[in-house]
Parts: sequence; structure tokens; C-alpha cells
Amino acid sequence: MILEVKLRGTVRRVEVEPELEGEALRTNFEGHVATVRLHPLVGSEWWRFEVDDVTTPVRLHLEGQAVLATVDSVRVPLEVRRWLPVRSRRSQTGPGEHRVEVRAPMPGLVTAVPLARGDEVAAGSAVAVVEAMKMQMEVPAPAAGRVDDVRVRPGEEVGAGQVLVVLRTSSPNDRKTAGSAGS
Repeated sequence: MILEVKLRGTVRRVEVEPELEGEALRTNFEGHVATVRLHPLVGSEWWRFEVDDVTTPVRLHLEGQAVLATVDSVRVPLEVRRWLPVRSRRSQTGPGEHRVEVRAPMPGLVTAVPLARGDEVAAGSAVAVVEAMKMQMEVPAPAAGRVDDVRVRPGEEVGAGQVLVVLRTSSPNDRKTAGSAGS
């Protein structure tokens, strides 16, 4: 998965993938590959942030849409979002209509599904929120359309690639909006 991180007005891309063992992530930031772990310190907003066995205490809390990170006495707002649209599978459903399966970008816990069957959804708006390793990620609609099916509920564990929501779109150009997985 590729994340876009906005730090002090600068946007950077970071490749992130879970490691096979433990709760670590392997990251690739501008060619530097590192193993990253984030451990909560119970009863506080402080975390132990570990990069390649170097540990730093970090305070993380939400402030609007940004995560405010405090390292030593420096406070820095971070905005993290998925760089590529969520992969989806599409199938022709009728003249000019397409079904779009919006899938979980990673394994985790569904914390919110802000829509129901029949709701209209705009491209880029959140169709679900998935939490993994105490970080929440909004899963965006890859195209505008109408909700055809909601397949998850808050509190449900999901696997990477699991269908969260099915949309019905009308524009054939939507095929370019979200990558396809197995179409």
C-alpha cells in the first residue's frame, strides 16, 4: 500500500507493507527501507515509536483531520491518506452501469460505515473507516454512484482485499478512476 504523508506542507509518499512476523511494518521512504513498530503506552496518548530498533517516545492525538505528533517538545501535524484509490473489481450490470466493489486496503477493524444501501456517494468520500495498529484509514469511494450493498458493520474484523461496499456507477470513465484487481 502506498500512503501520502503531509508534514509541514510537504507531501511525501511512503510504501508500507505488513511484515510476516509480529506487528511490524516494512516501509520504503525515498529508497530507505525500514522496519517500523508503534506500541501504545497504556493509559496515555504516548507511544513508543521504533524504527530499525531505534526507539523514540511520541505523543499522538487527533486534531481535526490531522494527527498531531509531539516528539520531544516539537508538535507536528501529520495528514496521512492512501495515495492510490482502493482497488476494486467491476462488472457490467446493465447499459451504462457498472458495479464497483470497494475493498479493504489492509486487514483491520471496521470502526465506521457512514452510509447505507441506496445512499448516493461522491467520488473520494469515505465509505468505511478501517483501523490497524491504532491508526485509522478512511476508505474512499473510487467513483461517484449509489450504494448497492454494504457488506460490513462497525466492530467487524476484515482482511486485506475484503469487499466492504458495492457501488453502482454510471460512467464508463470510472474504470480509470480506481485500479482493478482481477477484473
